[in-house]
Amino acid sequence: MGRWRVLGTMGLLLAMTPLGWAQTCTLAETSQPGECFQIQLNMKLSGEIQMRKDDKVGPLKLEATAVHEYPERVLAVAPDGLVQKTARIYETAKATIAAGGERAERTLRPERRLIVAQFYKDQALVYSPSGPLTREELELTGDQFNSTVVAGILPGKDVSVGETWKVSSNVVQALCNFEGLTEHTLTGKLETVTADTATFSLSGMATGIDLGAIAKLKIEATGRFDLKAKRLTALEWKQKDERDQGPVSPAVAVESTVTLKRQPIEQPAALADVALVSVPPDWEPPAPMTQLDYRDPQNRYSLLYPRCWHITAQLKDQLVLRCMDRGDFVAQAVLTPWKKTDKGKHMTPEEFKQAMNDMAGWQLEKELQVGEVPSENGRWIYRYSASGQLEGVAVVQNCYLLATPEGEQMIVVFTMTPKQVDKLGARDLSLVGSLEIPASTK
Repeated sequence: MGRWRVLGTMGLLLAMTPLGWAQTCTLAETSQPGECFQIQLNMKLSGEIQMRKDDKVGPLKLEATAVHEYPERVLAVAPDGLVQKTARIYETAKATIAAGGERAERTLRPERRLIVAQFYKDQALVYSPSGPLTREELELTGDQFNSTVVAGILPGKDVSVGETWKVSSNVVQALCNFEGLTEHTLTGKLETVTADTATFSLSGMATGIDLGAIAKLKIEATGRFDLKAKRLTALEWKQKDERDQGPVSPAVAVESTVTLKRQPIEQPAALADVALVSVPPDWEPPAPMTQLDYRDPQNRYSLLYPRCWHITAQLKDQLVLRCMDRGDFVAQAVLTPWKKTDKGKHMTPEEFKQAMNDMAGWQLEKELQVGEVPSENGRWIYRYSASGQLEGVAVVQNCYLLATPEGEQMIVVFTMTPKQVDKLGARDLSLVGSLEIPASTK
């Protein structure tokens, strides 16, 4: 009888103890190189995009869905515990985009399924060791929710139910896919704790720079943390985006939801050491791995170009690109296939200069540089650089005529403000030099 009285007293004491006494847990995940996770991401997006048509700007309905599934292996971890480099082998990577009645689908080529995701110079970077991606493949894999750093939203310490913490700025910048973070108020809160699972929430605002434009995000998220495995296993991330028009992107107002499922797994054969021999050990991958591949739909030309160039218009007889440098608009390039001539012939320098000076809206003020540019494989390249007024704006134009021994010709015109000439540097020559006419058969 005395024993039962003791047990009863203990039960009374436990009942009188505040519930929060048992509601403290450690929300921290320690990652090590070699660990692997199975990732499943689903995204739904809806809203409006502001598009220009016939000199008018109007809203177009925008909807998109995306599915990504892949195992991911940790390759490097920073001293603060944040994962810095991973390798993924995509089992599924597809997106469907509908805008203004037009529908497009994006997928990843089988030979580009191996993707490295890392941070380089404080920027998120994805590339394929197998070769250059297309711009569409880069957007498909680089603009997805960043599973590499998702565990960084955790406080990394003991917290009690109701306690809050502020998410670190570098994690917010990575998850919001900003080039630069201006400010944020993203805060986490521990909601509930059971024997095996802790649930938490995230809420707040984030403002940053994306492709040279201001982006404002409102974020609401909930997640689950496995207390036994000590891993973040699920997250639902909702955000509202308001993005201004930028030099290479239109204004948008959208809402999106991403659901993440994440489970530790044994290392798959596809991510074993022997399967990753092509992954560069250094932080700066070789340029051919980070360049982008473009092929003219009519196979008239192809080019490998740096990611600083963004395609802004793709017409039947013209391709328009703009160069961005850390959010700064540097120059525009217009590529135009020209009339083919007889073998071994091309426009004369005088004919080329006259054609360039006759461009609509252009008023020549001063010739800056003229002459041939050294080239290989029998190609002839001529450069004509001049300053003047284009539609009333002071600009400098570097115009190139490229001709092949077979008589194919192409004109490339780079336009920039005078103060951006030095910043463009030799990027115009590099882009012209990368052109293959006709398109490469590789």
